Amino acid sequence: MIVIITLAIWTTSGTFMLIFLPAIYAIPADLTEAAIMDGANAWQRFRQVTLPMLKPTLFLVLTLGLISTWQVFDQIYLISQGNPAGTTLTPAFLSYLTSFGNQQWGQGAAIAFILFAIIVVLTIVQRLIISERRAGSAS
Repeated sequence: MIVIITLAIWTTSGTFMLIFLPAIYAIPADLTEAAIMDGANAWQRFRQVTLPMLKPTLFLVLTLGLISTWQVFDQIYLISQGNPAGTTLTPAFLSYLTSFGNQQWGQGAAIAFILFAIIVVLTIVQRLIISERRAGSAS
């Protein structure tokens, strides 16, 4: 499982960096310069200027990461097919295995729908948590 996790991180980190890079460049230099003039050190500039400006991008990356962790299929299919003893079985691969391996189409569709519902609920919860933090930090 560690190999599959490492592979998933390796394959998605480049995409996430491509999302973060424009967001970092979009931070106005005036804000960073004002923080320097106010005497903020590097950590304070990151915490008080950079991080708040990156919150929408951070939400996007966290949401995409959450979705991709629940939908890992190709790495499992190519490397282990859920073995040994189902230790690398993911919901997406279980849906495939139930539908195409066991010919239980309805159960496979139900697993896929439950996976969809879990992803939607977790995304909404994540959005609420981030919006509460944003509202709390604005006060």
